[in-house]
Amino acid sequence: MFKVGIIGSDNSHALAFSKLVNIKNEETGEYRFPDVRITAIYGVDREHTEKVAKEGLIETVVDKPEDLLGKVDAVMVVFRHGDLHAPHALPFIQAGIPTWIDKPFTVKISDAKKIIEEADRKGTLVTGGSTCKYLDDVLYLKDVVENQKETGKISSAIVNYPGDPDSEYAGLHFYGPHLAEIVMTIFGYDVKSVMASVWEGNVIAIAKYDRYQVVMNFAKKTKGHKAVIYGEDAIIVRDLIGKDGYLKGFTEFVKMLRTGQRPFPLENLLAPTVLINAIEKALETGREVYLNELE
Repeated sequence: MFKVGIIGSDNSHALAFSKLVNIKNEETGEYRFPDVRITAIYGVDREHTEKVAKEGLIETVVDKPEDLLGKVDAVMVVFRHGDLHAPHALPFIQAGIPTWIDKPFTVKISDAKKIIEEADRKGTLVTGGSTCKYLDDVLYLKDVVENQKETGKISSAIVNYPGDPDSEYAGLHFYGPHLAEIVMTIFGYDVKSVMASVWEGNVIAIAKYDRYQVVMNFAKKTKGHKAVIYGEDAIIVRDLIGKDGYLKGFTEFVKMLRTGQRPFPLENLLAPTVLINAIEKALETGREVYLNELE
């Protein structure tokens, strides 16, 4: 049995993952992951943490993150603010404990690089980021772009998803990584540069690749999430529906625990952090920003 500890109770993801794992599936009457339980949790607000623990059937609330050492086989760091991720994840990574780091992986590029450096040095299993990259719609569009059988040569695309540059949780870094990872999963992690502007609180960024350009629409308010891909032979319009994200993401985490293999290169978690920072710099300077300036 894999015992998992959660670090950070303020994010709704803490309860979402706990219910997914600790509560039996209503349809089957069975646990979705028979060999995994979330058994302990730490949060800054003790009262709120206890509420999450009660609702998510988590046995133990600890006083300090380090109290999880020796009690769990893996941890999930899920604070809302990405600046809290590296300092809370690193002690467990350095101890060789498999670690999930939620979106945003980090706010600072230096923090992301430090996590990767320590994970590689210790050989620790690390994964995480936005679970939106596992959605069926996203993977379908990834296949469309890679094969271009339906579209022919692709010239450009537009993708929208929520994002708020004024969020108290490091601005665009709070929700923005969802769109960043969706775009990079579909179109590739090799974005060369970005241009960006703000209109009535909405950030519009153009991610430039060697092959095409992708408009990223970070919308403060939106009633739907869509991707439009423009090709010579066809235009593909697809809704991005996120109802299974938690399950698909946690399934990959469990697979990592069972197999002892990281699901993808950790550079795939660094890249969205660099992209969001590049967009912020483009907004600040009003110029095109090349991602290799920041790396």
